[in-house]
Amino acid sequence: MTSIASLQSLPSEFVVKLSNAMIISLEGEQADSYLQGQITVNINKLTENTARHFAHCDNKGKTWSTGYVTRHQNKLLLVTNEDAGSHSLAQLNKYGVFSKVDILDDTRTYSAYFISLDAVKTNEVKAALSQLFSENEVERLLESDTPDNGSLEKVESEHGVAYFANTSCKGIIVLLDDNGAKQINSLIEAQTLSCYPQTVFDAIQIQSVHALVQGDAVAEYVPQMINVQALNGIDFDKGCYMGQEVVARTRFLGKNKRAAYSFKLEGNVNIKPGDALEKQLGENWRIAGKILNVASLDNETWFIAVLNNDTTSEDLHRLADNNAITCYPNTLPYSIEQKASNIVKKRR
Repeated sequence: MTSIASLQSLPSEFVVKLSNAMIISLEGEQADSYLQGQITVNINKLTENTARHFAHCDNKGKTWSTGYVTRHQNKLLLVTNEDAGSHSLAQLNKYGVFSKVDILDDTRTYSAYFISLDAVKTNEVKAALSQLFSENEVERLLESDTPDNGSLEKVESEHGVAYFANTSCKGIIVLLDDNGAKQINSLIEAQTLSCYPQTVFDAIQIQSVHALVQGDAVAEYVPQMINVQALNGIDFDKGCYMGQEVVARTRFLGKNKRAAYSFKLEGNVNIKPGDALEKQLGENWRIAGKILNVASLDNETWFIAVLNNDTTSEDLHRLADNNAITCYPNTLPYSIEQKASNIVKKRR
């Protein structure tokens, strides 16, 4: 694996080994009904051909984890990061004792990769994936190379699953067993694919404003504060689930005043999640919010911060601990606007 100066320097054909991915599996007679009561999307409508963004919250509507949910054979899979995943796993097992479901850290069962879409279309990679998922399934995946922010196209086989990541840099996430991983690793070893470390995918996710929670940010933000609704990661018409009342009130009463924004700094800057960001107001500076995610490449640093949701790309910010470094938020790649509900409660 090699480092890279910037996202702009990425070749069109590349792969990232997702070393920080955590995969939680749920399997059993009541796996669907149990997870339906836990996360923000409707599991009953999750088909064998799709993946979805999700959030898992506590009973106060604060987010334990975000990521992707999909199916593999008889399992439901939650794909998230290690820090948030460890919290979700503990909480799922805490309540899962009352249901007929086995909940496991299944990370070692799969090797996780992000493969750029241009790489998937090459003869070598397409042939390798066709051996794992069949040629027809790979063709079906490629025919849907412009997925919307809702259900993401997905294929599966006994070797694993592959689904679109709907990131700004187009690509697929592949979860493979040992035999499948050998196919991808052989392409990397033959230098057919340029291979990069986890931090490159972290930067791609930050550029795409796909926020993850970690450290002190676990159980700090309602999902709408980190834009989960903008990725169609919340089904507001589904039944009850952990934190549903708070998430619904935030939606229907229009009370959310926070949102996640991405920034790019020139150079490899020493910042970390939890650091404060300040916003210029006239001649003064005021605390604007906290940094959530960071990815440092050789010559640039990407980060997500949670700020007021009326923040614009013209608002100047600076690092609270390093006043010399100023920056402007990037324009969001999607809309975060949600209208207040028109529902009026009937009174007797």
